[in-house]
Amino acid sequence: MRRGLTMITAMTLTATLTATLAACSPAVDGVGGVRLDSAGRLVAVLAWCPEFGRPATVILYPAESGGRVGEPLLRLRRTGEDPEGGLLELALSDPGPDWHTDDPAPTLVDGDHYEVRTWDESGEHRLASFPFTPAELRTAPSDQPVLTKKYAGDGRYDTEFLSVPELQQAAANECD
Repeated sequence: MRRGLTMITAMTLTATLTATLAACSPAVDGVGGVRLDSAGRLVAVLAWCPEFGRPATVILYPAESGGRVGEPLLRLRRTGEDPEGGLLELALSDPGPDWHTDDPAPTLVDGDHYEVRTWDESGEHRLASFPFTPAELRTAPSDQPVLTKKYAGDGRYDTEFLSVPELQQAAANECD
């Protein structure tokens, strides 16, 4: 009897801990992509679900193994108007008057891995993100310049180049 009670208690504790940890992670409510503009600058392409609200923080990190990231290289905070609709293209080195940063735009190295992460104002919602290299972006077809990736497990990602409308459609599919 005592052994059965101990097992039930352990199972309950495990379920509670798992639920608590899951509740601490921001919900993924949209898709992020990256591309290079005509001057070769990094542009974050953000498409979000209605539950997301509006992008408030965009951070460029060096990507490390196992889904980890290093210290932020560039942190942008929205200080101006909410972006219209569910899509935003944001040049990270020149984000415009509605975004603020105290950091200079870093010089990206072709073979190094980076990741752009985006959150809403509450920090409870984020867009899907992934590691990439600038060299990958230089291989994009001109009619599908936006790189996006989906985690496939075991540290692998399925890579896809999309047009901006295709990225919006991918986000709409994720929202349903």
